[in-house]
Amino acid sequence: MSRLSSLMEVTEDEKRAILDHYSMTEEQFEENVKILRTWIKQSGHLPQEEDENKFRLVLLNCKMSMEKAKQCVEGYYRIRTRYAHEFFDKLIPNAKDYLQSKNLAKSVVMPKLTPDLCRITIFKLTDPEGLADDALIYHIPVFMITEMRLTKELCLSNIILIDFSSYSWKNLIKYTPTVNQKLVDMLISVNIRIHSLHFINVTGFMDHIMRVLKSFVPGKIVNKIIIHKSRESLWEYIPKECLPEDYGGTQKPLDEIYSDWCEQIEESEELFKKLLSAKSSAKFELDPSQQDVFGCGAEGSFRQLVLD
Repeated sequence: MSRLSSLMEVTEDEKRAILDHYSMTEEQFEENVKILRTWIKQSGHLPQEEDENKFRLVLLNCKMSMEKAKQCVEGYYRIRTRYAHEFFDKLIPNAKDYLQSKNLAKSVVMPKLTPDLCRITIFKLTDPEGLADDALIYHIPVFMITEMRLTKELCLSNIILIDFSSYSWKNLIKYTPTVNQKLVDMLISVNIRIHSLHFINVTGFMDHIMRVLKSFVPGKIVNKIIIHKSRESLWEYIPKECLPEDYGGTQKPLDEIYSDWCEQIEESEELFKKLLSAKSSAKFELDPSQQDVFGCGAEGSFRQLVLD
């Protein structure tokens, strides 16, 4: 088993269960991947990538809708083009921005799928003094791990756990309205479906954080947030066997798993250099009338976010 496969385990039974969820055989699934790949080749403005797993995950995220999958692919390249200079061109292992972000925030994808075939992502800031220039740098590890996920991942949805134990006012003020809008817009690039969000080790100013979130995040996402005052509360939603030791789970400690992910990223420099050219040659925006393009139905510029 490769290191990446061990970082994102998917058993044969789980693969079958994912396809069974959509009443689809492996042959039918691969035929849909082929159709999507052919459409990309014929588009004329999208890059031709060799890795087809990205398109498998897009189809799963779009609940096997071919039209939505096409819009997701265009959205992915649109964002990589739109924010190339200020963000995506900085996603290079061992470069200055990566090395800085590596020490200011931790993003970890847990190896085991939950019983309902969700993948857990844990995010934790480690910048109590607010050394980051802005909040975008906190999310460099998030998006780099996401790109790694696109090469191997299969799951039905995502559970996001945010640990606020090291969070301070100095971090909160980094999330300016401009940064917040960009971050929500960038979520299109990963085509993520959110099952639930869990906040743990919350701070004394959680009310202020929630007000900030409600100011720019669609209500349908806010309604998926569950705030936990104890690890026991978290266990009611996420099995211990899917959590790191830090949260009473049976998996390795968070720092060890994060170190494994960083090693994988740093060994994949060639992949990230190739992704620098993953841009659309067309200047286009997704049709704003497509209210349910990504299943959310939210108003404004954030309506493309994927939700279950």
